[in-house]
Amino acid sequence: MFNRTTKNNDTDINQDVSLLADTLDDLLKSYGSKTKEEVDSARGKAESLLKETRAKLNGRNRVTQAAKDAGEHVDDYVHDKPWHGVGIGTAVGIVIGALLASRR
Repeated sequence: MFNRTTKNNDTDINQDVSLLADTLDDLLKSYGSKTKEEVDSARGKAESLLKETRAKLNGRNRVTQAAKDAGEHVDDYVHDKPWHGVGIGTAVGIVIGALLASRR
């Protein structure tokens, strides 16, 4: 389940990096041309694409880190107070069971 999402994210990141590399390659080629407008246009496109790529990478890292931190806190809590974890699990099960039973 998680592997598919990771592969899709990796594919998206690879496409973004590939597009960024192509844009930067165009920028370097445009430095050889004589027109300043081509250089400015390529530079602007490269800068905006670089900002978007960085934002995507940082956004995914923050969400991943927050999920890992939450998982570690839950794990620590359950290890420190196992009976509280059992009680919470039981309460959630009863609530879900009651909700399912009331739908009939």
